[in-house]
Amino acid sequence: MVEVPMVEAHAPGPDVVARAAALRDELASHRDEGERERRLPDAAVAALEGAGLFHAWVPRRFGGAELSLRTMVDATVEVTKGDASAGWLVMILGCGDWLTGLFPDKAQQEVFGPDPDTKVCQVLAPKGTARRVEGGWLVSGRWAPASGCLHAEWAMVGVSLPAEGAAFVLVPMRDLTVEDTWFTLGMRATGSNMLVGEDVFVPDHRVVLRGPATRGEFPTTENDSPRFRAALVPTLATFLIAPMLGMAERALEHVVGQAGRRGIAFTSYQHQLDSTGFQVAVAEAATKVDVARLVAHGSADAVDGHAHAGTHPGLLERARLRQRSSHAVQQCREAVDLLVNAYGAAALSERDPLHAVVRDIQTASRHALAHPPSNAEVFGRALLGVDPGITEMV
Repeated sequence: MVEVPMVEAHAPGPDVVARAAALRDELASHRDEGERERRLPDAAVAALEGAGLFHAWVPRRFGGAELSLRTMVDATVEVTKGDASAGWLVMILGCGDWLTGLFPDKAQQEVFGPDPDTKVCQVLAPKGTARRVEGGWLVSGRWAPASGCLHAEWAMVGVSLPAEGAAFVLVPMRDLTVEDTWFTLGMRATGSNMLVGEDVFVPDHRVVLRGPATRGEFPTTENDSPRFRAALVPTLATFLIAPMLGMAERALEHVVGQAGRRGIAFTSYQHQLDSTGFQVAVAEAATKVDVARLVAHGSADAVDGHAHAGTHPGLLERARLRQRSSHAVQQCREAVDLLVNAYGAAALSERDPLHAVVRDIQTASRHALAHPPSNAEVFGRALLGVDPGITEMV
């Protein structure tokens, strides 16, 4: 079982969640433009900035809010109901701010000092190489998918250091080029293109080793608050649930809302809501959505509970939290599948809102951190006491 320290694990943050929910119609109105342009429209970005959603995990000493993980999950769910790509970028860029707050103070000052509203995209897989030079590293690589890179001033990318292993490095976007590679089934407005760098100089203070970070060994910084004591991978994995949950809840709302208006072809049912089979399908889908939300809230409280208590979850608990995230993501995708089957073929028409949800959740739920076989193996190994050496990202 995941043990939650007996402390106040989160602040509700109702104002932030309410502000996020209030953006739903505005974000939805920009969705078509985002799909066409394959980037989040400037008006949508401005609305999210105005609601404080791109500043929520900036360190407080730079004017950020340092909101609880549970609050961020709930706010991102609401944003996603308006536009899945917008919700995804709230998650990704929020994580970029938070991860930057784990770097040495000098790096944080470089990123947030000139502009606390600076955005940081990330591709954490070690897809780059690094060569030691005086005072730092020369980094080269190709990193994708870099969600939010079209709105970011900095990028955090993964590299492999010759002796130290995998690391995260901070690079100004001006030192990178963006290749237009994001042509996908769904999540088109995330603009998750390819970042390319060649012999980019990265000073030592803009490097964090991945292995120690996953174990809670961060550079000493002035950010001595619970937000920046939270376990790395459990935070990322738990936050990942939020966009999927928002999509599943949006699909459920739509199907339930249309059930009294739509019939079932080749049956006597003039209204779907009168069909026992339809009722069962909706109930099963709603239960999966409920389970995903329970997992998200329980995991968020566990992560932040440890942070408030000044403890770090052990390997088994971290593996369990990653597995729970994967399960919640699967529950959301399965809920959408059930709802589409119950709703009928109209769900696949571009005129129907379900069409977008289907494309987006089929794309987003394939994120590597939610990969079911890998997560199950990591958790099974931890349960059995077998070396979980297939990944440090636990």
